[in-house]
Amino acid sequence: METMDHLRPDIARLLAAKHQRRQQLAALPFPHKVRLVIQLQQMVAPILRARPIRPVVACGREVTAKE
Repeated sequence: METMDHLRPDIARLLAAKHQRRQQLAALPFPHKVRLVIQLQQMVAPILRARPIRPVVACGREVTAKE
């Protein structure tokens, strides 16, 4: 990975904050991480339900997701 020496200061600060946030998330206990994933799934569920169901071609045949 490239060093951050040649980056603009604002970009370097953003990347450093991103790294720090990832370290914080990595330090969380596993059950807490699972709760976060479930919360994200609940947040996106209404958006996914509002989208029209489009068939997907898999192995040469049309497949639709079942709710």
